[in-house]
Amino acid sequence: MDLHNRSSEFVEKYWPKESDLPKHQRLRQAITSSIIDGYWSTGARLPTESEFVSVTPCSLGTVQRALRDLASDGVIERRRGSGTIVADLNRAIAEPWHMRFFADKNSPEPYLPVFTTVIERVVMGERGPWSDEINQGDANIVRIDRIFSINDELKVYAVFYALADRFPELIDLPKEALNGTNFKVFIRQHYRVPVHKVKQATRFEVPSAEIVQESDCLHGQAALVLNVIAYTLDNVPMYYQDFYIPPNDFRLDLGTAPRE
Repeated sequence: MDLHNRSSEFVEKYWPKESDLPKHQRLRQAITSSIIDGYWSTGARLPTESEFVSVTPCSLGTVQRALRDLASDGVIERRRGSGTIVADLNRAIAEPWHMRFFADKNSPEPYLPVFTTVIERVVMGERGPWSDEINQGDANIVRIDRIFSINDELKVYAVFYALADRFPELIDLPKEALNGTNFKVFIRQHYRVPVHKVKQATRFEVPSAEIVQESDCLHGQAALVLNVIAYTLDNVPMYYQDFYIPPNDFRLDLGTAPRE
């Protein structure tokens, strides 16, 4: 099947027939879903901008905006001379501020690579320790549970909380599209809200059975929990995270991360 026919099939299969979203978001979601389903495999060349225009109800500007957003998400790569390529969604996370474990002194890189996988995502009205810290009030929050794999040797369980109506794209995107995503960078790129500072604290806590099952935490044994709260320049809290760190032989860098 040639690329044009495949593009038409893509639209038939993935273009949302009924949606209140703007067209650039509909195209973005359609492409993301098709990649996650394996319709376009890692490294595959996607249709050109003009081909997307010819098979979708989108203008050139709409197509370009959707592709720019997907490139920012790390879902695709735009290469000069090669067109638009499907990225590897199992890529290492960029700039992992909070899970920066030192590499061996002989390593060319200062820190071990970090890979993330989303386990669960829910929108809920439940209150907890995060509520006052992020000014939840009566609002719903989005909770995203992830595994941070440190160099494929250590699995850390992380729980992320933010106001649901503040960062809706964390809810709208297929959760698999958030694998390997640095939420700090994602929020900065999509909402123009950089993290200005973070507040860190630690505690010891016996993790739940679910956390033990998914991570390297031990049943009945307290794990070190690193709590991180991120703030904007005007000191408004952005998100709240807990990292459940099992016993390990690595060294975690708790130094001050650079401001953006």
